[in-house]
This record gives sequence, structure tokens and C-alpha cells, in this order.
Amino acid sequence: MTLSIAPDAAPITVALVDDSDLSVAGLGVLLAPYSSRVRLVDTRTALAHPEDLDVILYEPVHQSSMSQALLRDLTRTAQARAAVFSWVQPAELPAANPHLCKTLTASQLVVAMEKLAAEQPEMPDEVVDETTMNAQANAAEAAEEPADLRSRREPAALGHEVGLTPREADIVARIVAGLSNREISEELVLSVNSVKTYIRSAYRKMGVDRRTQAVLWGLEHGFGESHDPALVG
Repeated sequence: MTLSIAPDAAPITVALVDDSDLSVAGLGVLLAPYSSRVRLVDTRTALAHPEDLDVILYEPVHQSSMSQALLRDLTRTAQARAAVFSWVQPAELPAANPHLCKTLTASQLVVAMEKLAAEQPEMPDEVVDETTMNAQANAAEAAEEPADLRSRREPAALGHEVGLTPREADIVARIVAGLSNREISEELVLSVNSVKTYIRSAYRKMGVDRRTQAVLWGLEHGFGESHDPALVG
């Protein structure tokens, strides 16, 4: 589904939780030409009026205890989308929230935040549990795969006990086999960024945040035994 932002829509309200004053000031300068579309507020204002927030940006690297507490308070009280705003690449972070890289141009960042705000659910009428979401993801992935690949897939994918989708399980198996992100992307015909997104999601479900931990987890859960050595090369 493509989200469209109405040109006359009210500006979204954004707060940045970052221990670097330079980053906060820099973001303000970056967004100044887009004041009709984005309103950046300081953390004091955000805490006073959390109901006004649409998006909460935060830098997860080297967070102080104060910024951690501030982020907890804002995400608890505001009906807003939280998103990582960092130089660090998504695959290197355990965060489950959307990731906006600091290399984005001002216009790209504004569009990305508007989309996040537009995706923010108002008050859903029904709650979709994790089992349903995983089933939907499995079905979507299966529909994208060639018929011959689907026919060769095992009925019970490894990692199902923690909610890994078939695609995530495929990627974890290749991580255990020692493939790099680039090799995985070439083998599965995916972009490197897509591979990193799947890895981040899988790591969250597995409860790990490093590649070595993922390998150990995979070996303990049978991935080393199931992966076809011919695919490893």
C-alpha cells in the first residue's frame, strides 16, 4: 500500500532523544526549511505534551542513563512512532524499531518521518497476535518464491518455536554456515539491505544481538544439521 501525504496536512511533531547537543542542533538546522511539514520540539516540550508527538527519533549508541529514562517515558506516554536515527547500520543494532540513517538528505528524512507518522495506528479495533502476524508473513514470503523452491521447503521450518519466518530461517541457516551478508544476498537474490532487515528481525526473535551469538543459537537449534553444504560452497 502506498501512503500519500496531503500537501495541506498539518506539520508532524518530532522529538529527538540524543545525548549529543550537536546532533540535536544539526537536525534543527536540517529541518528548518521544512517547517511547514515538520515541527521539531525539544525534549522538555515533548515531555510536557507527549500527546502532540507523531515521531520520536533516538540514537541508541552510547545512551546515557538520562536519555534512556527519557526515551522510556516518551514511548510510554506518547502515541507516536519511535525510530532509530543513527550513523550505525541496521544490522549492527538490536533495535526493533524502524531505522532512519543519518546519511539521509533533509527531504528524504522528512518524507520518511511523514510516512512513519501516517502509519501510526489510531486505535485498532482488533489486536493481531504474533502468531497471526507470523502466519501472514510466511504466506507472503511463500507467494514470492518460485514454485520449485516452495516444493522443496520443509513443512516445519527451523526456528518456528521462536516465530522465525521461512525467509528468516533461510538466512539464519546461511549465517550459521558462515556466509557473509553479501553472499546471502546473492544466493537468495535479495538486496543487502533486505538481508540486514531480515537479520535484525530474526535476531530480535532469537534474543541475540551479535553474529557469533546467532551462530551458537543456530547450532543449538539444529540449523547446522539442516543446511545443504552444497549451498555453502
